[in-house]
Amino acid sequence: MKKLLIVAVVVLAGCSSLKDYIPSRWDANQSRAVTDIQQYSRNFDCKGDVALQSKVLAAQVEWLDIYSSTKDTRDVAKITGLMNSTVKELAERSSKGPVSPMYCDIKKKILIQQADTIGHMVQGRF
Repeated sequence: MKKLLIVAVVVLAGCSSLKDYIPSRWDANQSRAVTDIQQYSRNFDCKGDVALQSKVLAAQVEWLDIYSSTKDTRDVAKITGLMNSTVKELAERSSKGPVSPMYCDIKKKILIQQADTIGHMVQGRF
């Protein structure tokens, strides 16, 4: 009986780490949020108020990150981290003063790529 209990504990402990390798299921809220992030990234206007736009985008990415962490969809929470840091970096830089158009364009391209990567991952689930 002791051996069976030990085996059960080992198997259950192994299953929790196995959860990291199994993709989460499709979620309508995450799909909507990532589509909004993709659209906002594509429509980011480097000639406009970069500080305000980057704060809005940072809030959208943060919402997805908080929702994914709270819902315990670890796979989504892991991939939002990179975009979260990229948009926060842009927000911090733009809050200190004007941002050069070249810097903004490069960041915009990176943000679009990151949003698309997250979008393919989130929308590709079933």
